[in-house]
Amino acid sequence: MNLLVSMKDELTLKANGSLLPWRITEFRGESTKQAPSSVVIEEPLEIRINDQPVAVLMRTPGAEKELAVGFCLSEGLIADLADIALVHHCGQASPTLMADSEADLEESRNMVRITLTSPVAARDPRLDVVRLVRSGCGRTDAEELASQLVPLDNDLRVQSKILLKLTPTIKREQEAYREAGGIHAAGIFTSHGELVTLREDIGRHNAVDKVVGHCLMQGITLKDKILVSTGRASYEMVTKAVRLGLPVAASVSSPTSLAVELAEHLNCTLIGYLRGQRMRVYTHAWRLER
Repeated sequence: MNLLVSMKDELTLKANGSLLPWRITEFRGESTKQAPSSVVIEEPLEIRINDQPVAVLMRTPGAEKELAVGFCLSEGLIADLADIALVHHCGQASPTLMADSEADLEESRNMVRITLTSPVAARDPRLDVVRLVRSGCGRTDAEELASQLVPLDNDLRVQSKILLKLTPTIKREQEAYREAGGIHAAGIFTSHGELVTLREDIGRHNAVDKVVGHCLMQGITLKDKILVSTGRASYEMVTKAVRLGLPVAASVSSPTSLAVELAEHLNCTLIGYLRGQRMRVYTHAWRLER
């Protein structure tokens, strides 16, 4: 069997499940290399109760029905499991060649419809959500989200050795984490590696919001800064960075597929696994200098 064909088939299997293949630029000490890798898939799942949209969850494909039921019951949107008459997942979590067409399948995998045994009561207006998914079992992809944002027009350059020094700085400043653990941190740094501000929060998105909010309220520009987070780099981290003009977003953890695709579209340098003397640059590695 041709080795290239075998590798391609393996990557296809990964992409059809929970991982998306992605080629990275890996910095390790003084060496740099291109290498195949993969990122966890992040996709929206719209939940409807009696055809009324109640939530959009960002998730990795798989067990959509269980996710929808568990969410609705644990959030009190449905009182009892016995109130559910039918749970229907529009499409499959893992695409196959059995579908009528690839387009039909791609448009149908991101919705779960729950039908109740009796008409649903009037919804509390607080359940209204920002819709990420189009009606009719639609889907939101990187190109659609990117179309709502303006790509960064920023040619900032950062020395790679400076980026490798940022994680130790964050660790030194994580007072709450040293005391109790279970808390995220986010920091804003200059392109020379100086810490501007750092905040901790149980929610990784909250920590990011706190540091960018501090800079905005203090009149500190973000267009020449670096954002570093201890949490997983999901699409929200990229959209927050791009909206505020941050050209470089880094995480000590992994990025998701949607974060990587968005960063590529929006001219944002996205870095994962920023640890010790190594990091993985998933998009726009041209901003990093030796």
